[in-house]
Order: sequence, then structure tokens, then C-alpha cells
Amino acid sequence: MALFDLGQQIKAVPAIVPVSVTTSNVNSVAVDTSGFYAVAFVSSVGTGNTNATINAVHHFWESDDNTIGNATRLSTGRVITNPVLNESNASFTASVVPIKRYVFTELDPSAAFTSLVSVTAVLGYPSEAPTQ
Repeated sequence: MALFDLGQQIKAVPAIVPVSVTTSNVNSVAVDTSGFYAVAFVSSVGTGNTNATINAVHHFWESDDNTIGNATRLSTGRVITNPVLNESNASFTASVVPIKRYVFTELDPSAAFTSLVSVTAVLGYPSEAPTQ
């Protein structure tokens, strides 16, 4: 039995709405992490052409403002988990430790990926709860 109401301790933010990923990179919107101490990105991959060699990876960026043009890439030491999106009808969770207020993700497909993908940023460990 769960002892805590998880829904009051997290906030979900759409980072990439469902989009058909082909061979082009896909950038997320800015995710404002103000008031939270943890960030994870949950990617949902639909049916499509994915496997060990046809896949996509995340790259992560952070900025003091909500402009990706001013963002710097997160070092690998601040990316806790970053799975390769290599299965259809599956979800993948990547965890990062940004220092700056805004965080972005970029999906980088290796080939004609052709799957619908959505990415939700899950913010956790709020400085004040409940978050809803």
C-alpha cells in the first residue's frame, strides 16, 4: 500500500507533444524547474521503426532564461540516466541534474525513426507541496 500521495509531490510538464520523429532532431519547449529539486524526462514511443540500430537519444540543455539559443549542454556527469529509445510501444525515463532554472531536451534520431514520440518532464521534490 502506498503511504504518500505522489500526485501532490510531482508536476508533469509536456516537453514534446506527440510528434512523428523522422531523421531530424526534435527540440522541446523550455521546462521551468523553479520550486523543484529533481527533473526526469519520460519518453513514450509509439509503433514504428525502432530497434538497436534505428533509435533516438536525448541531449539535455539548461539556461537561465527560456530561450534554447542561450542554453548550454548538460555535461555527462549531470545526466544520471539516459536510455536509448530503441523499442516501439515503450516508455523510457531519463534523469538529469540541471543547475539553471530552465531545462530543454533534444531528441536525436539515428535514422528514419518514424515513430510517434512524446516527452513529459516530471518535476519532483518540490520546495512547497502540494503542487496541484
